[in-house]
Amino acid sequence: MNVFQEQRGMISLFASEGKREGAIVAVILEELKLPYHLHLVEKPEDIDAKSLPVLRNIQSDGESVDLSGFHDVVSYLIARYDTAHEVSYKKGSKEDEEVNILVASLTEPNAAHPEEHRFNLDAKDDGIPFARKAISLYLHLEQHLQKSHSNYLVGKKCTLADLLHLPYVAAAGSAGLDLERFPELTIWFDRVYQRPAVQKGFAAVHMKIRG
Repeated sequence: MNVFQEQRGMISLFASEGKREGAIVAVILEELKLPYHLHLVEKPEDIDAKSLPVLRNIQSDGESVDLSGFHDVVSYLIARYDTAHEVSYKKGSKEDEEVNILVASLTEPNAAHPEEHRFNLDAKDDGIPFARKAISLYLHLEQHLQKSHSNYLVGKKCTLADLLHLPYVAAAGSAGLDLERFPELTIWFDRVYQRPAVQKGFAAVHMKIRG
């Protein structure tokens, strides 16, 4: 991946324009106050990669880290740079497990965990309208927020769980749904959306999540 000349000590993010995965990575970089160069590309083949987003980190000693795919990129950033737990919780803690469960509910919709909620909102061949699946998600999140009495989905900090759910909740209007039917979820959405890092990260990738 040498299509762009990168400088040492600077993270480079390669992402598709308007795609939520790249936008979320950009938000995490903003939340952690990490300087980075953003390159918008149409498809992974353009930079000889298997999937997007791609993160390249040429460290000050010359060592290079190249990662491809949302899960690997996010896991690296949190493990390597979020030692103060700005957007995560201590590994193995109760809160960390709660974040993992909420993340898996969207990223592993077909996993065999019948006791846990799963929402396959991206599937287009299951015959279920997006609006119906979205309502199920919104009801679940509304109940979760009512019970937790917390500012965010897990505790008092914005984590990957919040960032992953944000675009799906933002899609309420385009799906013909009234988000104000879910008061706790509406308050949560406004709180997450108004975070400066969220504004910057989504704007950088040209992803508009609000009309």
